[in-house]
Amino acid sequence: MKTDCEIIKDLLPLYAEHMTSEKSNEMIEEHLNECKGCRKQLDEALYDKPAVSFSNQTDAVFTQYVQESKKKNKKKTVIIVIVAVVLAIAVELAVPLGFLALLFFFDTGAEIETNTDISRYEDYIGKNAVEPHNDKWDMDESIFPEHLTKEMTVEDYETVYYDPRDAQWLSYLVVDYPEEEYEKELKRLHDYKSTTYKGFYGAKGFDSKYDLAAMYADSYNGFVYALDAHEGRIIYVELIFCNYQFDFDYEEMIPKDYLPVGFYAGNSNNRIEIGNLFVEYN
Repeated sequence: MKTDCEIIKDLLPLYAEHMTSEKSNEMIEEHLNECKGCRKQLDEALYDKPAVSFSNQTDAVFTQYVQESKKKNKKKTVIIVIVAVVLAIAVELAVPLGFLALLFFFDTGAEIETNTDISRYEDYIGKNAVEPHNDKWDMDESIFPEHLTKEMTVEDYETVYYDPRDAQWLSYLVVDYPEEEYEKELKRLHDYKSTTYKGFYGAKGFDSKYDLAAMYADSYNGFVYALDAHEGRIIYVELIFCNYQFDFDYEEMIPKDYLPVGFYAGNSNNRIEIGNLFVEYN
């Protein structure tokens, strides 16, 4: 039975302070996976969103929590492995069809789609994008240029799309502008009502050679942003996913200096969650 939003909203303040039980957490998180309204209310309760955040997020805040959590996570990992092995043996011996279904769950047959054809840019990005690229978990792509004009020189472009069970996109566009168009575009980006991003997925900032011009951040679905590379160049990036992570090797798909420093959206086996923040450990 679907949990009523009013019940979840009553519990969110306690959930944000880690004061709810495990059973309540399971109910709340199951509801949050399906209800964007409640996710938004949780994000607004946890984080202010007035402008681009330039405050420092230090690792020292998490050190003690990480150390205490490592032992718990190792125990959980052992239990999960044992359960998985027992389940696999039982399914293989008793229910062959179930075993095949289990294999299907882990291998959907989905393929990674990559586009580098700039003539198809609007098929993948923006309000004119075609299905399935026209609804990216309600993420705001307006930071990207709506159209490519003759004044713009595109130096690099790529969009990666993958949908094994939950759709995800990684895109970047590198544009060189004439001086007047460059200043005009920077003004458009600086006028954008950027949101706070530091702390989401471990993000601490960007490479010092770039200035962050605009940012749309969502603690569940990722980032859309623009970097001022100076001397007429602007880099647009989107990192959009579901369930807090990419299901492909995103670091191989994009120059690493385009990513936020400290950003991690890989497999969750080696990270711990604090609210909607994630800390990676080895």
